[in-house]
Amino acid sequence: MRAVVLSIGSELVTGLGLDTHSAEIALALGSLGVAVVRHETLDDDAAQIAVGFVAAAGDADLVIATGGLGPTPDDRTRDGLAQAIGVPLEASAEALAMLEAWSAPRGRKLSESNRRQAMLPRGAEALPNPVGTAPGILARLGRATVFCLPGVPSEMERMLADQVLPRLRSAEARVLRVRTVRTFGLPESVIGERLADLMAPGRRPRVATAVHAGAIDVHIHASGSANEVDRLLEADAAEVKRRLGAVVFGEGADEMEDAVAALLAQRGAKIALAESSTGGLIAARLVNVPGMSEHLVEGIVAYSNASKVRLLGVPKEIIERHGAVSEPVVRAMAEGVRAGSGADVGVAVTGVAGPSGGTPDKPVGTIWFAVADGAGTQAARELFAGDRATIRARTAVYALNLVRLRLSGGRKPDFL
Repeated sequence: MRAVVLSIGSELVTGLGLDTHSAEIALALGSLGVAVVRHETLDDDAAQIAVGFVAAAGDADLVIATGGLGPTPDDRTRDGLAQAIGVPLEASAEALAMLEAWSAPRGRKLSESNRRQAMLPRGAEALPNPVGTAPGILARLGRATVFCLPGVPSEMERMLADQVLPRLRSAEARVLRVRTVRTFGLPESVIGERLADLMAPGRRPRVATAVHAGAIDVHIHASGSANEVDRLLEADAAEVKRRLGAVVFGEGADEMEDAVAALLAQRGAKIALAESSTGGLIAARLVNVPGMSEHLVEGIVAYSNASKVRLLGVPKEIIERHGAVSEPVVRAMAEGVRAGSGADVGVAVTGVAGPSGGTPDKPVGTIWFAVADGAGTQAARELFAGDRATIRARTAVYALNLVRLRLSGGRKPDFL
């Protein structure tokens, strides 16, 4: 089965709102083996909506639309669907009963605007909405089944779960599953070269890469019977990990802090942070992980030179000789926070996040890192591109990755 997802709303077209429904619907359909072939965003214009429905029904067996079912004049999904089918809108007794059942317990009288929500294309079925006033719509357009769902997230999610997915399930359904291997440290182009044969067009499973928050995700897709799909995904995931080695830090929704937390737990180790340019972002990411109180001793935001001297014991003369953004200073920061906290691992970052403050020898984006433990101190320098927020975010992930590699028993690999 092929599907097209339509997101309807002028706020989505103009950028005032963000379409999150398409991804949620596509994932839900994929779990049932339904292949989403296209997402499309349409304005609140009945003629445009009608054209969108006709085109979608020509490309797919299933069309799912969200939005445009409200009570105001700009909610035109009903009108567009009726035009596409070639039938008039008619008052649906079923939909009107649903609206009255919603309003009565709340002591509300149905307005004329709300009654408009009971107007459905002739022959369409009203879908109950237990958490809102907009009934959904189930209709046929050519060979395609069409579901129209409300745009309000809670209403859309409930109707998708209660009305759409159960109608699509069958005991014999194929499944479509995706397994994601997460990596950090190699450019997407290099990963593509290492996995080139796995990414060949027409190969099964299908392997593709995508950049996500500085990490490179390797997505492995397969459809078929559940047992066969699981076997194919497992084999390809193992091969991807073998080829990429130390750059793999997790799977699925794993974040870098999850990998670090797991290693800290395995070793029963404690960590302390000295942050300058990141201003506490590394600590914030770590405390996203439940149970981090067992491992994170403290995080010091030593933003000024004076605080580096006072809180971390960085010798003043080192800062004067080399500058705050330098290898000697970041080493002293990591060693100072480790010694002062009694942690097993001390981590430090200092750099120029911009947009100003750069120099010819230390341009904006220059970051120094250090990780100190019982085996010594490891330092690294990177030059990141982007705006201030991007540089700080990438610095936090990079620092955590250095900790991950250090806890894994190795120094920073040459490819980083």
